[in-house]
Amino acid sequence: MNLPLFLIPIVVGLITQFSKSLLNKGSYTRMEEMGLRVPRYGGMPSAHTSFAFSLLTLVGVVEGITSVLFAVIASVVIFVIDDALRMRVFLGGHGQALRKFVDRLPPAERKGFPYLETHLGHKPMEVTVGAIVGVGLTLLLLWLLPACCGLLY
Repeated sequence: MNLPLFLIPIVVGLITQFSKSLLNKGSYTRMEEMGLRVPRYGGMPSAHTSFAFSLLTLVGVVEGITSVLFAVIASVVIFVIDDALRMRVFLGGHGQALRKFVDRLPPAERKGFPYLETHLGHKPMEVTVGAIVGVGLTLLLLWLLPACCGLLY
């Protein structure tokens, strides 16, 4: 395994995740019980989609688009997009319903319940931009890295 190539999708995913704080107002959730600020789910762009498309692009460039590995990663990308667009939106609806029940409890009884996030999924545009960022940053890094680090593959 060539470590620099392995790191490209991770770097792309992290760059995408950190860009959310610049592009989204209120991109952090306060977890009162732990005193933490954690990144929210969803938002522009989708970091999961960016990571998945980065991996797909990397495998396509290195192994070829006719390789078995490319087909496997393409299948994983389909599951990631399905999760981002459908499943997490569905779970967000459950969070809204549960939050209504918790809000009806007396304040003393609410302390045992965690904060329920209601916006978990992505809009189609957020997933599309995540895919574009994933492919674009991966191609940029593949172009830049051989020049500064020697031949990677």
